[in-house]
Amino acid sequence: MFGKKTAPVAAQTPRKRIASQLEPDIELVGDLSFSGLLQVKGNIYGNVIAATDTDATLLIEAGATITGEVRAPYIRIRGKVTGDVFATSRISISASSTVIGDIHYSEIELDQGAQLSGRLIALNEDALVG
Repeated sequence: MFGKKTAPVAAQTPRKRIASQLEPDIELVGDLSFSGLLQVKGNIYGNVIAATDTDATLLIEAGATITGEVRAPYIRIRGKVTGDVFATSRISISASSTVIGDIHYSEIELDQGAQLSGRLIALNEDALVG
């Protein structure tokens, strides 16, 4: 009756939500820095960068394009990226994707049918530190 009640386990587990979102009708010219979760549905002409020591996640949706360098710990590509990509933790590239540039990764998931024009470069701890 007067004891402390505990919340159910599911209620205590935080869920990632879309913290920032660029809609399909948005065109951004310039560099973009973010933290948390960023979902891109529009077009970005510039670099997209998140701190590598966070759990920042970049979602590039189908129909979205980024022309510039992309850096984030977690990246999922369903659209098109023209520029080098750096995923310090994990990158997932879907079959509908196009990447024109080198992909630097720690862990990669590549669906059959994805279009890549560039090199796949595995990151190791020495490369991440230096």
